[in-house]
Amino acid sequence: MGLQVSGREDFLRSFEGAAEVIRRHVERGDIIHIVTHSDADGIAAGSTVGRALRRMGAPFKISCEKRIDEGLVESIAAESPSLVVFTDMGSGYLDIIEKHLRDVDTVVLDHHLPLDVQSERLVHINPITCGLDGSREISGAGLAYLLARTLDGGNLDLSVLGIVGALADQQDKGEKRALLGLNIEIEGAAKEAGLLETRVDLIFYGYETRPLAQALARTTTPFLPGLSGREDRCVAFLQEIGIELKREGRWRALKDLTEEEKRHLYSQLSKHLLSEGCKPEIIHGLVGTIYLFPREEPRTPLRDGREYASLLNACARMDRPSLGVSICLGDRGRCFEEAERLFNEYRRRIAGYLEWVEEMKLIEERRNIYVLRAGSGIDDRIIGVVASILLSTGLLEREKPIVATAKSDEGLIKVSARATERMVRAGVDL
Repeated sequence: MGLQVSGREDFLRSFEGAAEVIRRHVERGDIIHIVTHSDADGIAAGSTVGRALRRMGAPFKISCEKRIDEGLVESIAAESPSLVVFTDMGSGYLDIIEKHLRDVDTVVLDHHLPLDVQSERLVHINPITCGLDGSREISGAGLAYLLARTLDGGNLDLSVLGIVGALADQQDKGEKRALLGLNIEIEGAAKEAGLLETRVDLIFYGYETRPLAQALARTTTPFLPGLSGREDRCVAFLQEIGIELKREGRWRALKDLTEEEKRHLYSQLSKHLLSEGCKPEIIHGLVGTIYLFPREEPRTPLRDGREYASLLNACARMDRPSLGVSICLGDRGRCFEEAERLFNEYRRRIAGYLEWVEEMKLIEERRNIYVLRAGSGIDDRIIGVVASILLSTGLLEREKPIVATAKSDEGLIKVSARATERMVRAGVDL
């Protein structure tokens, strides 16, 4: 959905109101409470606001939450905060926020479907209210970056987190998996400042940073049946198709391959995926736009936008969002190393869940959907990832949405529904 010039200008102007409220509280020396969604985009969004506040000398705290409910907002209100900033969440719960925080200055930055609730002390910024597609054209971290830039034009470097958030929310829906909408403007600002480089190539985890077998094994978007999560099988596959893994004593990364080697790898991977029953669009998705951050250390996951997003996603899914926040705030030591270990465990866990689902034949086909009831067998934080992967592999014979459920530690049932891009274009609305 396109955004008319007037709507776009209104949207960008809306950040001034939020910036004014924040500046007022910073001048008073108030502690600002950032409440953010505990997914990768939310981690990047909350951290972006946190970094902007830190540069202003403002005290703040960041809470990562899975969901908003009465209990959460009541507990926030009980702390008698001066200012609460919600990032990547809140628009769908404005009624609860208004009920419990009506006497508290509150800013909500979100790109999910909003309620129509007005309140004197509430500043609500959502692209959907101005005609922008919040699911494709800007992320929670992108909104946080626009706020940070409004607070201080010197916050241009935070555009990197805006890109990470967009990739984490899989907003790379343009041609060759490029970003769209206002994300393009954020991308342009980052490039102009020398913070971002892009190129079109094979998209694997660790384009610059990982040995080839590791890169294949760590790639989960798209999921490569028989290879993702299985480094030993990836080594065997690459040796079988004649790709040299080492040269002059050094492990080769994807970026080290010649164009001829890349074409050969793509061809052989395509054959492998077809033999596993994968759909053609999954194969086409192997090639796309690479987002590289040249100021990050070479051969680290933070150098590649999708790797960065995957690392934050693992922190979120493994219930360690604070690790992701620390990385976004600048930690490149202990927390970063712990996050890398966590990602390896996350990847292994996904592969194990998929094997369990297949072995136990848990997928039930109905007339219009597939159903997966995982009970306590799959972590409720990961059930959506498993559903997405199942939809993109050959395990589901017909093109239908999948609804997957898992039981949480709190005894709640987590429901995740997934449809392909083609289903959505055909009118499927989940």
